[in-house]
Amino acid sequence: MNLRAADTAALSARELILALHGLRGAAAEPDYAERVTAALMRLCRGQQAWWLVEPADGGWTVRAEAGDGEAADAPLQADWRTELTTLALRARSQGFASAPLRSSNGAALWAVAIQPERAPQDLWLLHLPDRERPQLNELVLRAQLVADLPAPGTAKTTASTALVVPDEGWAPLLDVALLAVQHERFEPAALALVNALAAALNAQQVALGWRPGSDGAQALHAVALSHRDKFDRFAHPVVLTEGALDEALDVVDGVFVPVPGADEDTLALPLPAHRLLQQSLGAVSLASLPLRRGHALPRAALLLVFDDNGPGAAALARLRLTMRLVLPWLETLHERERPFALRLMDAARNRLQGLLGPQRLAWKAGSLALGLLVLYALIGHWDYRVGANGQLATDSTRIISAQFDGRVDDAKVSAGQIVKEGELLAVLDVRELTHQVNDAQAELQRYTAEADKARAVGALAELEVGTARAAQAQARLTRTLEMIEQAANRAPFDGVVVEGDRQELQGAPVRKGDKLYRLARVEKMYATLQVPERDAALLKAGAPGELVLMSRPEEKIPLRVLAVIPVAQTKGQEGNHFMVRAELTGKPADWWRPGMSGTARIDAGERQVAWILTHRLIDQLRLWLWW
Repeated sequence: MNLRAADTAALSARELILALHGLRGAAAEPDYAERVTAALMRLCRGQQAWWLVEPADGGWTVRAEAGDGEAADAPLQADWRTELTTLALRARSQGFASAPLRSSNGAALWAVAIQPERAPQDLWLLHLPDRERPQLNELVLRAQLVADLPAPGTAKTTASTALVVPDEGWAPLLDVALLAVQHERFEPAALALVNALAAALNAQQVALGWRPGSDGAQALHAVALSHRDKFDRFAHPVVLTEGALDEALDVVDGVFVPVPGADEDTLALPLPAHRLLQQSLGAVSLASLPLRRGHALPRAALLLVFDDNGPGAAALARLRLTMRLVLPWLETLHERERPFALRLMDAARNRLQGLLGPQRLAWKAGSLALGLLVLYALIGHWDYRVGANGQLATDSTRIISAQFDGRVDDAKVSAGQIVKEGELLAVLDVRELTHQVNDAQAELQRYTAEADKARAVGALAELEVGTARAAQAQARLTRTLEMIEQAANRAPFDGVVVEGDRQELQGAPVRKGDKLYRLARVEKMYATLQVPERDAALLKAGAPGELVLMSRPEEKIPLRVLAVIPVAQTKGQEGNHFMVRAELTGKPADWWRPGMSGTARIDAGERQVAWILTHRLIDQLRLWLWW
């Protein structure tokens, strides 16, 4: 593909990747640097890119530039020289560097410097918009993937030509297998595997899921995503991907879900997790394969996402055979990197099987006693109660907001105070409005006088103009007077201030619609509970419980769960919590106030003694030891 700097905006992602491969054989062409710079800017979603070179005698020069926004020689200017020197030093020591900066017009940008592997005196410099900051690591990785492009003036070689036209048969997949087995650690091998598969099969994304543990019988987790060295397991796209991977374990020969609208009726299984993932990604096709050795349980699963209907059944069949070659090596690496404690437990288990023979009665007696305790822990049941932070709330609330842009001149109340209907809550500064009233009155008098003068001389056209202007000034005066009246915010009913702080509001600038206070009536109150994520799944609607408020911990308020809000909320270092709404089944007390907080205990039914005693420890260990 012949890539020109002016054509990059029209290329799709797949065409751009092919064009970048093609550039490996074009290093001798005169416009090679311009084409690489344009392709690099497009690949990393930048708004401007430079190819800089530092001669041996010092100083920087621009070899090529693409994009717009700054002058072509902007990196060479004195304002940026210090930042450029710092970025270059860091990039040459670690391969890349990034730093925030401001453009000449004040816009926030991110400067990214990449060290080309085959041009040690050169530097690629990118300006990325601030909106790309969440994807900064991914964009830097994209640039590093092409950092091995040849230096300008390098003669075309046979090897570079081979990269332009990849083999469509076994060769790419065998190269993938060889690349994976070259690694001596599990995570790098898994990441190299998915990245190589994405490139070989033109996949949008490739994910590898793995079952931890020595027997592979535990829940599957995503261990590698193509083009991502790190990812959040609890992010929504990753959760959907893990669901599809787990679903693929139940299908012997794998799953292929075509692009929506194409061959929908050929699917023999409903595949809800695959459908959810497909809906979140758009018009893509999905292919997933369970990975197993012999007739054992599947140890892993592979998921591929394609922009079209994929490479075809033959390529997927070759992929299945290739993964049979790679899986044993991955299992070896995984077992080798298992925590020492788990491997020690396996060795101890094998040793105990040999020791507990018929000739060792003492061991038998001890084992029997321990077995009875374990049996009781397994069959015995205790009531389990979920703890949660609770707060009284009411739906009978009213938000008091600013009616116009301005500043709070005087705030009267703070959260927790009881107010009466009509009581003054806050007053906005009306000095600017007073000036507007004076101006409007002056304009009204002037336009009225002009209209009277026109009426006196019989100038009908000027009379109509003056009358219209006077009406306009009168309307502006009326509106300004109304805004002055609205500057005083009063309580619409008797209640309690549940939001709003006098110290924070005093003198604070506000815009129209900004919330000043929230008032609540002390009636029809209920409880809102913050349940930790680990216990949220145990709660059901209708579950009974008790609430103890901090103001009177000796009194227990009975409650019943109405609903569990199915959206997690993050509470800093405390992690994710789910909000639970519960009605208060006891008789209301006069001392209850919206916003009162305390602790709740909710019945979650009977649970095994062993589960009650160990589930938190086991869950924490799983979080610490998962990989």
